[in-house]
Amino acid sequence: MDTKKIIADICEAEQRLRNGRDLTTQEQLEKLRFCELMLYYFHRNFPDQKNPFLYKKAHITDKHFSKILDPDYHPSRPVVIALGLALELDIDEFELLLKSAYYSLSINNTFDLVVLYCIAHRIMTSLL
Repeated sequence: MDTKKIIADICEAEQRLRNGRDLTTQEQLEKLRFCELMLYYFHRNFPDQKNPFLYKKAHITDKHFSKILDPDYHPSRPVVIALGLALELDIDEFELLLKSAYYSLSINNTFDLVVLYCIAHRIMTSLL
């Protein structure tokens, strides 16, 4: 896919959010790439905030966040988890964000159980 097309799609999604037209169907959300979905949740949950709010809350650097905004960049699993917690997502949204980056949570992993506990109890500070 063309990078200019991806950027145009992201801008279009952001414009729809600003105009109050939300992406409402699960199917539409599942089609988004990780960076698009992350920005969607960010603008939905924190409409008055700028990018530094999110990357500081997730404890990642501005340079790393810039890389994450590139649709061709594949973030690490811990970074996706940190962003998911910083975005204060519920479990379904969190799993969709992980899925968009080709990751998932496992009940056989102690760290993942801690993440699930934090989501369930609305403990939204980064574990990393």
